[in-house]
Amino acid sequence: FDLDSVDTEAPRPAPKYQDVSSEKPQAQKDQGGYGFAMRFKRRNWYQRANPKEDEIKLSENDWEQTDNGDIKNPSKQKNIINALPGNNGGASLQDSSQENQGISKVTDYHNFQYVWSGFFYKQIKNTIEKNGSSITAARNGPDGYIFYKGKDPSRQLPVLGQVTYKGTWDFLTDVKINQKFIDLGNTSTKPGDRYSAFSGELDYIVNKDSDKKDGHVGL
Repeated sequence: FDLDSVDTEAPRPAPKYQDVSSEKPQAQKDQGGYGFAMRFKRRNWYQRANPKEDEIKLSENDWEQTDNGDIKNPSKQKNIINALPGNNGGASLQDSSQENQGISKVTDYHNFQYVWSGFFYKQIKNTIEKNGSSITAARNGPDGYIFYKGKDPSRQLPVLGQVTYKGTWDFLTDVKINQKFIDLGNTSTKPGDRYSAFSGELDYIVNKDSDKKDGHVGL
């Protein structure tokens, strides 16, 4: 009898799997090895603004890379705020890196060696923008940055002996119409509504002993 020829299929090699690296968010690329900063939000609250600006959300893309150098001094961002005229033209820079200003910090400790978290700002007068005789924008509240900066902390931290950790908690909020933070700053200036509420307005809370966690000192 005859046998029809049968073509056998060659065995297929096992599929090879390979990790596909995902694209890093732009904010992570920009943060670099030294630190990063984010600028306060100031909302255009003029009721007849077109388009209306009822909310400004925080975004990962808002992070700005700081420069190398003194961990308390992100000079690129400070130069921006220093150049602003400030309230009544003469407002000085409020800076959490300066001692004895009564701004929230770790109690009785100021000279961090490896990393620094802080903020700086100016009180800005009401800003009115016009197109001819028509008002197009109105903003008020402080303008500044919160920031984190270090100098190769993973390489410089001591590997022997005892390391004492202290730190501060710095934050910045989005802005949204009618958003209220009654324990922050002067509520009549509308922090969180017209401008970002931030840790520099937190003194009332952090100085309240009943709010401190067990074993915590200062912040």
